[in-house]
Amino acid sequence: MHVLRAVAWALASFAAPIILGSLGGRRWVVLGVVLSLAATVWLLFWLPRTAHSAFEAAKFTKAGRRYRLVGALAFTRDRARLALLSRAGCEVATKQFGRARTLLDSLDAAKLEPAEHAVWLNNRACMLLDDTPPDISGALVLADHAIELRPDVPAIQHTRARALLAIGRIDDAIGVLDAMRAGGELSPWLESERCTDLAVAWEKKGEADYANDYRARAQRLAT
Repeated sequence: MHVLRAVAWALASFAAPIILGSLGGRRWVVLGVVLSLAATVWLLFWLPRTAHSAFEAAKFTKAGRRYRLVGALAFTRDRARLALLSRAGCEVATKQFGRARTLLDSLDAAKLEPAEHAVWLNNRACMLLDDTPPDISGALVLADHAIELRPDVPAIQHTRARALLAIGRIDDAIGVLDAMRAGGELSPWLESERCTDLAVAWEKKGEADYANDYRARAQRLAT
């Protein structure tokens, strides 16, 4: 299926200049080439990049639609799997757990690449944390496993910190939340979430000034 999509796209890209040229001459051939190149750039670069940007901006519904399109037009199985995992993340973020489970259950976790498996585990852990009632211990087990596979991903670190905070390991949670920025600046949405959790953690430790400072930061980022 994915190979057929790639062949069909290549044939369409090749045919467009020829068809337009037969209708309008050399200028239309050039127009056909430009349109084919623009469509290919849109599909391979612009669409996935804007889907990721929408996710980073917490526009999860928009991101989910774009990831769906990326998956529907994917030329390779790897690209299709990544799009599906990202769609699942959007469903988790909007608490559409039934849809998220359906997407995640369609994948064989044992056959995923380590980076993909880490995302799969992280999505599952987030669902357990936000479910009613939450399964905090189960979420922590999944988050720990995901961290072993991808210790450098801030979103996965955040999930583990949330689980640690919920289970009462406050100092450990603060340590993980502080480490999230080791690789650089976070997206405004993720930084706001991090500050919110730090406010809760410091409040539990009786440090009201720290808690208020982080809460104010979170509010500024959320506006």
